[in-house]
Amino acid sequence: MRWVILGFLFLLSVLNYTDKSVLGLAAEPIMSELNLSYDQFGLVGSSFFAAYAVGSLVLGTLTYRFNSKYLLMMIASGWTVALASAYFVETLTQLILLRVVLGFFEGSTLSMCLVHLARWFTSSQRGLATAIMTSGTTVGTYLAAPLLVAGITNLGWQHTFAMLGIASFVWAVFFFFMRDEPKQPLVEDVKSLASNKEVPFKHILKVLISPYVLSIFVIGFVSMWITTWVLTWAPTYLTQIVGLEPKSMSLIFAGMGITGTVFAICAGKFTDYLFKKNKSLIKSYDRVLVTVLLVGAASYAMTTVVSSPVLACVFLGVGLIMNTSLLPLNSAIQTIVIPKNLVGSVTGFSLFIASMAGIIGPWITGYLITLAGDDVRAGFNSGVVVIVSLYVVTVIVLLATRKFKITATEKEDASRAAEEEQMNLDVAVE
Repeated sequence: MRWVILGFLFLLSVLNYTDKSVLGLAAEPIMSELNLSYDQFGLVGSSFFAAYAVGSLVLGTLTYRFNSKYLLMMIASGWTVALASAYFVETLTQLILLRVVLGFFEGSTLSMCLVHLARWFTSSQRGLATAIMTSGTTVGTYLAAPLLVAGITNLGWQHTFAMLGIASFVWAVFFFFMRDEPKQPLVEDVKSLASNKEVPFKHILKVLISPYVLSIFVIGFVSMWITTWVLTWAPTYLTQIVGLEPKSMSLIFAGMGITGTVFAICAGKFTDYLFKKNKSLIKSYDRVLVTVLLVGAASYAMTTVVSSPVLACVFLGVGLIMNTSLLPLNSAIQTIVIPKNLVGSVTGFSLFIASMAGIIGPWITGYLITLAGDDVRAGFNSGVVVIVSLYVVTVIVLLATRKFKITATEKEDASRAAEEEQMNLDVAVE
């Protein structure tokens, strides 16, 4: 049953990112029909993530009190309402309103999925399980591109939006018949992890300001920056800068998606192996993350200096493939190091921080393109330089905080027990 549940969460991730990516793929007809400039269209992308930030914080916290299964059904139904309203969009304001409603209900998707996934998979299984679940984001962003482009071209963007809304509603109906949790409780292989504990909600601030969690926030911010760049501007980059036809662009997107999905799943499996072997997040997740970030930074940087369309696609593809691993690795870490009853709330806060990248990222790229005037390529390259800089900063943060990160060792287990005892004494005094 757990693999069936994982399949449902995978499909929800596909729908989640298909809903996000459809705006970028429909950029040209929407901008033409509504007479929008580059910076106005960037504002549409930013408005989505402004609402996404609010939704991640507000709805993500609900997992502390309510069943994640029914919360997931609720947000999927919210997507249906938002996407079906595409038929009424005739102005920039109405388009922004549609994306705001959609963004609010999509904001908590990851946190709710992680909470539900943690009910079905142990910590030493979550690298692979989370990679499979979040690979739906890659499928939704890249592999769905040919179908979405065909729908936008042949049916129109409004019909395509509405069809995605119907798919979300169908998902919610079928998910209703799934079990809430396994019949038998999970047995953890590594006992000393924070995810095996529950703490009062009033201690959430201590969790939020710990060095480990702060580094998680940084990774999430950077990952979201790249993701929003892909969703909003990558299709336009491939058509206007690289010179691809829309059909070729969608096929190359699909190829990147297939490769990225396979790579992310393999990285998740490899990280599970390292974690089981070393019982250390530093020797497993940290090392993999640093490698992914460095390779990604180098690849994105190369896109700004090559002139060949083939090389541009290759380097951009490698960069995007590296980025597909950031979300599953970062998400798996959260389910391991955060007390299990606070995973949804902390992840919601993490998504709130990450959403800041979604708010300012698309607009900044649009502004840089507009600022470049006729040299659109230079504008895009400036946006890519920002991406490279963020990757480098993230590596520095990871290396600076790694000594403060949690490892599952007997020594730390004893230390944690002492800390918990002291915390209980403090509470008793209060």
